[in-house]
Amino acid sequence: MKKGSVVVIGIAILFAAQQAQTEPDRQTAGPQGAYEGIVASENAVWIVDTRSGRVRKCTQEFSDQTPRCSGFSD
Repeated sequence: MKKGSVVVIGIAILFAAQQAQTEPDRQTAGPQGAYEGIVASENAVWIVDTRSGRVRKCTQEFSDQTPRCSGFSD
C-alpha cells in the first residue's frame, strides 16, 4: 500500500509540474506596468513607455549614486 501511495503522489507531482510549465504568461500593462526596461550596457538601460512608445536612457556611473535619466523622446 505504501508503494501505491508513492506512485500516486509521484504522478500528482508530474501533473502539477506540467500544468505549471504550460500556463501562458499573463502580462498586462496596468497602471504599474506601463514601462519596460531594456539593457543597453553594463551601466545603462533604455526605459520604454509601452503605451506611447517614447523612450529614455538612464545611466548609473557608480553604484552608490542614483541613475541619471534623459527626458522622454518625442
